[in-house]
Amino acid sequence: MARILIHTLREHGHLLPTLKLARGLMAAGHRVEYLLTPAWQGFAAARGIVMRPYLADIFPAAAESAWPQMSREAREADAARRNEARVQFIVGGGLDAVYEAAQPDLILADAYDVSIPIVARRLGIAVASLSPSCFQGREPGVPPLCSEVAWGPDATAQAAAEAAWQRLAEERRRATDGWYPRYVEALLAAYEFPREELSWDGAIAPDFPRLPQLILCPRAFEFPRALPRRCHDDIASVTIDDERPAPELDEWLARRPLVYCAPGSQGLWRPQHHSLYEQVLTLAAHRPDLTFVLACDAEARARHAGSAPGNALVLGWAPQHALLRAASAMISVGGMGTIKECLWHAVPMVLAPQFNPFDAQGNAARVKHHGLGAVIGGEEVMAAGLEAAIDRAIAGQYAEGLARIQHQLRAVEASDRGVVLVERLLRGESLAAEAS
Repeated sequence: MARILIHTLREHGHLLPTLKLARGLMAAGHRVEYLLTPAWQGFAAARGIVMRPYLADIFPAAAESAWPQMSREAREADAARRNEARVQFIVGGGLDAVYEAAQPDLILADAYDVSIPIVARRLGIAVASLSPSCFQGREPGVPPLCSEVAWGPDATAQAAAEAAWQRLAEERRRATDGWYPRYVEALLAAYEFPREELSWDGAIAPDFPRLPQLILCPRAFEFPRALPRRCHDDIASVTIDDERPAPELDEWLARRPLVYCAPGSQGLWRPQHHSLYEQVLTLAAHRPDLTFVLACDAEARARHAGSAPGNALVLGWAPQHALLRAASAMISVGGMGTIKECLWHAVPMVLAPQFNPFDAQGNAARVKHHGLGAVIGGEEVMAAGLEAAIDRAIAGQYAEGLARIQHQLRAVEASDRGVVLVERLLRGESLAAEAS
């Protein structure tokens, strides 16, 4: 039995895709722990995973639980203050004692958290990078994952991809005095981490090109090109939640056509989502022939439920798989977890990635490339294009691409490839022969 520590960002979009792998490893006899702050205890207990709490002084459960009740300004100020304390804790070596107490044989480290490989290297702990989205490192001719630029094998498309990387590099040069670059530089200095083992050529976060990376996405969703040999995708990551919907939702689930809108779990921190809700409700009033169910956070529900027309229901939470089983189309901001769940149910997507930072633009570019849904751009385009995009989705324009990717995704989800790869890492074997 090995001891495995899963250390990811404290976000549903990063935690949920790891559950299937964690349960597979536990079933194989390994001890798996998640490193999380105390507020996540209920999440862990409900899903049968073992949690090792940390940062309790900086993020006590009461503090994180209070955020939904705060004003936006107070919430963001409190989170910023606590994040600064977290940075000081990590740069000051606080994570060392946490890892030493856990005594892991292997850390599965969120690809977007720069601290984990840096700290683990000094302690001599093996690390594999765990990506909840597509590969975000730089490759010749492939656009950054944070970019809407389309991929293509021709010289024009590849030049556009390189231009997008150059724009990203220039943006970073202008932001070198920001808190994040200063944090990374402080970490590198404090831990005497070899700079040749870190690359700033990551679309979202620095990349560690010497680490093996397990990618919690199906290869079929990627652009049709080779990945670096250290990258290993086709790892099962979709957990089907069969929680029974509330009785009051049953009548709505029976209506057709049903359009489901859910921007994801980060609405509390993304006020731009309110604009999306407003536009969807405006469309609902214009299209009484369609039924809309919107899932958002409690704050957004309180703000928008009263203005919903009779054919639209605004919820503070919704059982996503139950909605997707009934939906004719889904409006999303391009988060990878939601995209994979849409693919599982073969539900066509209408994506508005401008409402979501980080990987949403690149995810949307892949949805468009494979013919899985529509992508609508800025606010003016959004207002003009939302209705037409939904109509195309409901009419079946994307059915062929969805059926193809659904078949491949379900084959991935039935495999134990992730467990096999992790056990090879635990034996000290190279994964080069397994490169996708």
